[in-house]
Amino acid sequence: MARLLDRLLGAFRVLPARRVFTLPVGPALERRAPQIAAEDYAARHLIEHTLDRKANLRRLVPESADAARRYRELLGFELDALRELTRALRSASGGPELSGFLAETAQEVERLTIEIRWCEALLDRRD
Repeated sequence: MARLLDRLLGAFRVLPARRVFTLPVGPALERRAPQIAAEDYAARHLIEHTLDRKANLRRLVPESADAARRYRELLGFELDALRELTRALRSASGGPELSGFLAETAQEVERLTIEIRWCEALLDRRD
């Protein structure tokens, strides 16, 4: 009986084992690296396109009321987003980096406000 069991175990050892293929498991960030790279590329492209569009509109503002209105609208969206971001960040705890960022954001809000006033002044002169 012992010999029979030994022979059966030997036979089972010779049979190929079932292979289970698994995906490599790494940190979540490493698994998402290709997707993050694609999203980063798309975001950079969108930002560059928006900045180019904004620069073209700014050049056209003195000659075109439509460009001035659209530029004013884009600046308003940007200003609203910066104000919302500032409100959210003020409630967060942070160190000197956060304080520096908030100071830079305040300067950017001031710059956008000046640009909006400039557009409105040009539009008022045309009307």
